[in-house]
Amino acid sequence: MAKIIVTNKIFSDVENRNLVALLDVIIPANNARGLPSAAELNFLEYLEKFGADQISTIKEELEELNKAALDKTQRAFFNLEKDEQQKLCGLLREMNHRFARTILVQTLNCYYQDSRVLNAWGRKAGAQFPGGNKVPQDDLTILDPVRKRGKIFREVVEK
Repeated sequence: MAKIIVTNKIFSDVENRNLVALLDVIIPANNARGLPSAAELNFLEYLEKFGADQISTIKEELEELNKAALDKTQRAFFNLEKDEQQKLCGLLREMNHRFARTILVQTLNCYYQDSRVLNAWGRKAGAQFPGGNKVPQDDLTILDPVRKRGKIFREVVEK
């Protein structure tokens, strides 16, 4: 009986290398503030858990990025110098404002949930108000002008 090898590999080697390079372009490290590069995060784990439905779109975006790099420089994106990568990304964004939008959104979501990033800003990871948030009692008469105005929305009529 043949052994079946199962891998958890989402992207090809070239896609992985291009993704890591792009993540570093999107959010480079800021050592002075103690902030990691987006490439230093476990983006693939995040993506599997929270953005699995976006993987095919991200693959398309990485393919578009690498094709542009090959067309313009005859080199893969990850083989370009950092400034060349930044210029190419800027050019692609000028030509198509939606360029790599899915990668960008998922990167930002992942980055701003990372405990190292939150700690560097003096915030705790996790819920901001895990014990709830007390709302002081206030004078609700301040809402009277809104109540007097009446409804300003349409009623939905079901057929």
